Amino acid sequence: MERNYSIDFIKFFATVFVVCIHVNPSHDDFFLGNQENVLDVIVDTFARFAVPFFFIVSGYLFMNKIQKHPKPSAYLKKYTWNISKLYACWFIFYLLFGVVLRLFQNHGTLAERKDAVADYLTSSITFKDIFYYGSDTSGFQLWYLIALIWAVVIVFLFQRWKKTGLLMLISTVLYVTGLFGQSYSLFFPLSFQTRDALFFGLFYTVLGAMFALYGKQILSVLNARPMIYLASFFVFSALEIAERYWLVNIQHSKPGDYFISTIFLSASLFLFVLSSPSLGKNSFFSKVGKNSVGIYVVHICILNETYRLLRSIDSSFFTNSIVAYVLIVPAVFWCSYYLYRGIQWTKGKLHAKPHKHSFTKLQHK
Repeated sequence: MERNYSIDFIKFFATVFVVCIHVNPSHDDFFLGNQENVLDVIVDTFARFAVPFFFIVSGYLFMNKIQKHPKPSAYLKKYTWNISKLYACWFIFYLLFGVVLRLFQNHGTLAERKDAVADYLTSSITFKDIFYYGSDTSGFQLWYLIALIWAVVIVFLFQRWKKTGLLMLISTVLYVTGLFGQSYSLFFPLSFQTRDALFFGLFYTVLGAMFALYGKQILSVLNARPMIYLASFFVFSALEIAERYWLVNIQHSKPGDYFISTIFLSASLFLFVLSSPSLGKNSFFSKVGKNSVGIYVVHICILNETYRLLRSIDSSFFTNSIVAYVLIVPAVFWCSYYLYRGIQWTKGKLHAKPHKHSFTKLQHK
């Protein structure tokens, strides 16, 4: 498969917008009671393209690989094992990180802090959270990794059964159902979380797999210039903002993680990627974009410590939305990038085998 350089290029911007979602000062993760403003609505809603894009890319690359791999089952095992190791390591890290945060917080007696730790561990160490939701530790963003594991396994099975089209239909029904656990809950509320593997991640992973199978035919039929797809992405993004505003700000539903418009803007963006395979080739953005998963898993601990520091300085200044997006987002993003690169460099050094003499072979992991 010829390399598509635009994937890493767009992943850079998608990762930046993931950080924007979590930096949003109107969210309750770090500051309580901040009033949401228009800028928060626009940035938070527009940024919702990011995670669907990651799922689509994963489904696209996975399907391309298993179609050409001599042993698809072996590749699935290797793929899921690598993600599982990443998930397990960071799950443990964030579990302990959450313990430290609660034990050494600035308020409460020691007994109250110990009770907070016990409650935290009780809610985090459950079968459904570890093996399905993955979002109850301080590393709530890890839900993406466990959702991706489930999604690619399901895609693999349906591909082996030659029922990928049926899976596309099933995942679409699940996605639409999942909307009622999001901002559409005002019409028919669901009592469970639908930002997960089955109701969210599966649809976009299957969509990516379908692009791998039929992308060339789709581009041939549409026969549009790349800028048309990019313009469509921005048009549907504007519709998503309007959709979110109507549901949340007018109808007073709860904020959601995905919407109906998310389908069309995500498809438009990936069609742009498919039609512009050389975009970002050898660029700095693509180089950084290759590390998107690393930045994704690291950035919450950086953000947590950043806001803890800022709260001790002047929270009223740093909860300003413009300051948050212009100053805090780049700071958290680049700190996360260089921390992850540092971790990778350290791992490389630890796994390197030193020469003992000229006849010693250098072993690589």
